[in-house]
Amino acid sequence: MFKYHLYPHNILLPRPVNISSFPTLISLAGLTNYIYECSLPENVTHMSSEPRNVLLRVYGEIFVEGDTPLLDTVIFTLLSERNHSPHLFGVFPEGRIEEFIPSRALRTDEVSQPQMSVAIARKLAVFHQLKLPLCKVPRWIDDILSRWCEAASRVNIEDVQNKELFAKIKKIDIFKELKFLRKLVADTTSPVVFSHNDCQEGNLLFLNDQRKTLEENLVLIDYEYASYNYVAYDFANHFNEWTMDYSMEEPPYYKITKSDYPSREQQIAFLKAYDQKCEELGFLTDELGSYEERMREIKRFAAANHFLWALWSVIQAKVSRTTFGFLEYALDRFTEYLNCKKNLPEDMLSRVQGL
Repeated sequence: MFKYHLYPHNILLPRPVNISSFPTLISLAGLTNYIYECSLPENVTHMSSEPRNVLLRVYGEIFVEGDTPLLDTVIFTLLSERNHSPHLFGVFPEGRIEEFIPSRALRTDEVSQPQMSVAIARKLAVFHQLKLPLCKVPRWIDDILSRWCEAASRVNIEDVQNKELFAKIKKIDIFKELKFLRKLVADTTSPVVFSHNDCQEGNLLFLNDQRKTLEENLVLIDYEYASYNYVAYDFANHFNEWTMDYSMEEPPYYKITKSDYPSREQQIAFLKAYDQKCEELGFLTDELGSYEERMREIKRFAAANHFLWALWSVIQAKVSRTTFGFLEYALDRFTEYLNCKKNLPEDMLSRVQGL
């Protein structure tokens, strides 16, 4: 596959590259895409402006739908030009070649550490204040939930290995829940920003450069879900991910620890750090609302977020070649969605049900 796609007539690169020049192909972590580190051998000379290591990203099966890859490339290119993302070295129909950043992804237990959490909040504020020439209407949640509900409904029991788990999942009326979530989202007062929509430990690289601050050492990567969206959704996704550990070496290859969800005090500390960065940037200073109001909105979007990733996992169970307990994960995320829905503020629920 790689030999075909890396021929010069199929890929945009500074100069022709022979795939045989890349003997080292190391698979890196990734659940949506297939990611590889490519390295030139020591005996291959290169121009001073060219890298010896690059990151090869091949879009995963669920990602190659409609105009999603094109939009992802546009966003990545815009962010790269503004120095908010790794440099872009080449593109091809099923992926791209990016700058390889010597670093490591954060661990789940690190995102909740007070200083790290402050740095992440400040990093998100910088991302949110970006102005990109994209549609500002916050329709991403509705669009992706609609597409993924349709796709998940087409997954059949013959498509999966664990029939018993799948039977439990099929008992959930996803279209009924979609109708509810559309009303829930429509009721929000959360400001619209350019959102990452997948801020979790695997998408936060740590450079460990002693000359830089903790905030400067963080790099927020992977923008395949980035769009204009409600700011509370980005917070909700990040807080939900505090409970998710994907580093498990045994099936189902993840662990959910509900008690790791940020406390009220931890949420306020995060929001306070975010606000301070916004003030420095002159961004959203009059629109954010009180901490209590924003934590209510986070509860709203925590439900939508669990439902979204549950759908994603059902689809992945059919199409992905990645070793991961997708059906187990889907059932867990659906369960968390229902718990969040049950615990929504009563006035919010009654208002939504009246829409």
